[in-house]
Amino acid sequence: MGAFLIKDIMLLLRDRSELLILLAMPFLLIAILGFSLRGIFSGDLEALEMDIALVSQEDEAQAVASLQSDIEEMGLPPEETQALKQAAESASPQTMLVSLLEDESLSELITIERMGRAEAQESLDEETVDAVITLPQGFTEDSLRNMLFGESKSGELELLVADLSSPQTDVLKSILNEFVRTVNFEASISRLSGQQSATEVSGGIETITARQPITSFQYYTIGMAVMFVLFVGSTIAGQANLEQKQMVFDRIRLSNRPPLLYLSSKAIAAAAIVSVQLTLLFGLSALLFQTFAADSWAFWSGIAIISIVLALSVGCLAALMVAITLRLESDAVPAIFSGGVISLMAFVGGSFMPLDGMPEMLRAIGNWTPNGAALSAYFSWLLEPELGQLTGPLLRIAVVAVIFLLLALAIFPRKGGAA
Repeated sequence: MGAFLIKDIMLLLRDRSELLILLAMPFLLIAILGFSLRGIFSGDLEALEMDIALVSQEDEAQAVASLQSDIEEMGLPPEETQALKQAAESASPQTMLVSLLEDESLSELITIERMGRAEAQESLDEETVDAVITLPQGFTEDSLRNMLFGESKSGELELLVADLSSPQTDVLKSILNEFVRTVNFEASISRLSGQQSATEVSGGIETITARQPITSFQYYTIGMAVMFVLFVGSTIAGQANLEQKQMVFDRIRLSNRPPLLYLSSKAIAAAAIVSVQLTLLFGLSALLFQTFAADSWAFWSGIAIISIVLALSVGCLAALMVAITLRLESDAVPAIFSGGVISLMAFVGGSFMPLDGMPEMLRAIGNWTPNGAALSAYFSWLLEPELGQLTGPLLRIAVVAVIFLLLALAIFPRKGGAA
């Protein structure tokens, strides 16, 4: 097998353009994605800061006074009348909304400025503000009637944004939706319990972990690494197809060498390239972007264990690609794999974005791909460097690797073309 392995390594080193893509392209993508999304992943609110114009088309105090006057005319007992009047004054939705948006916990994220409608629209068109919240005429009274008496007509606020697809828009919509949901829920509880108490709405941003959140550079260093190692499989398969066209494979097959010998050389060569690829990516990212703690030997030992298991799995995947390519005697297999299958595996594996909001079935599939399981292992080690955290992901990688190798041996063409 030594001669086979040397041959495969020499072929890989000779194809310098392919090596450049495998080693340089992921690092370039890490830099681009890491810088562009660093605020969102690191928890830095600078990337989500927004200026909001607040337009009120009504007199809040007058609306509250009008409702209190209507309450007095209902002929209710004095105690109940007084309680409803106090609730109307203290539970004004406009006051609660402004208090929420100006709360100290959101002060680093949101800047509120009151404007007229025309001025706000002009500012939005010029993009000097990111959004405009409009409280139309009747908003306060309709909202209070719904909150206190359960009337079907409720106040509706209007939200205009400069960029519907921006992260700031998503955050603001979430805040407003939570505000409306909380007010409606608390008002319903108060009506059912017979209490007319003020509804308190609070908000903020919390990180539910005692550890530092994963940064964008950490996420995309790992995400691009586990994706681009898959391209090694198509590269090895492409070389096998070239050997078949040049009749090198026919001579090897006529020599009665065991299929495992030929496939093992391809798998080991792929694993060696993957190891170099991961070492360079993690090393350069740590040195240039301070992505990881470069002086922690315990941390790097865990990274090395995951990388070795991943490299062996990709080697087995390369063996499977080689076997399919030789069986079909076509270069379509590596082309299809590199052109579409890898992108699909990268998506379900989480290389492009976190899969937290995706369907459970999609996440389950991603966890059983080599890149998805490796991504899970790397993140587990990054957040909590304990070997017990790696058992599940590494076991999945190993199981998939064995399946790849068994399929490769079953598909590999024998002497005379029989399987």
